[in-house]
Amino acid sequence: MQEVGPVHRHMRRLLGRMLAGIDYESVLDVGCGAGHNLPLLCSGRALRRVAGADISVEALKRAQARSSAEFVQLDIETGSLDDSWDLVFSSLVLEHLPADGDALRNMRAMCRRHLVVTTIAGNFERYRAWDEQMGHVRNYRRGELEEKVRQAGFRVAEVVYWGFPFYSPLVRVLQNRATAEPSYGTGTRVLAGVLYRLYFLNSHSRGDLLILRAEV
Repeated sequence: MQEVGPVHRHMRRLLGRMLAGIDYESVLDVGCGAGHNLPLLCSGRALRRVAGADISVEALKRAQARSSAEFVQLDIETGSLDDSWDLVFSSLVLEHLPADGDALRNMRAMCRRHLVVTTIAGNFERYRAWDEQMGHVRNYRRGELEEKVRQAGFRVAEVVYWGFPFYSPLVRVLQNRATAEPSYGTGTRVLAGVLYRLYFLNSHSRGDLLILRAEV
């Protein structure tokens, strides 16, 4: 899903555009998983420091196998690292965290300049069947994340709501009837390619993929 999922591919496209507009020489990826987003964060830049943090030891092992960045185990809901970076980045993490406000405050403690996060907006009850398979505990109401980011000590600089109508609500409703697959077979990959092309027609001001940039 990280590599060929149509939403993930468009998310990286939108993130690339957003990141191109900010300057940073160091970056921390919070909830880095296996490190799929590190190439995007480093693309076209000579960074002094690149680091990833995750609660999962197994994820960190996979990240270390694909990147020379620094990696450290961290539960972002309960603590922060005694260090700071120009950019703190976190992608598709907050929707998994019961204590998202604590997580954002811990990100603020490690952030010198910029915060960029992605997450899922929308009506959680409407999409509960799929979201619970993904381990989500919430979808954000419009404006909810923005307020939590402000309360954590940031100034919101840019917000994108993307995905209407083909991702949200159309495909999200259909996902409620599906079972999550651990890997994509040939048929799923073909469908993912078709949806990727269709999703270019989605709105950049309305939808359930939420990308936010904030400053300290």
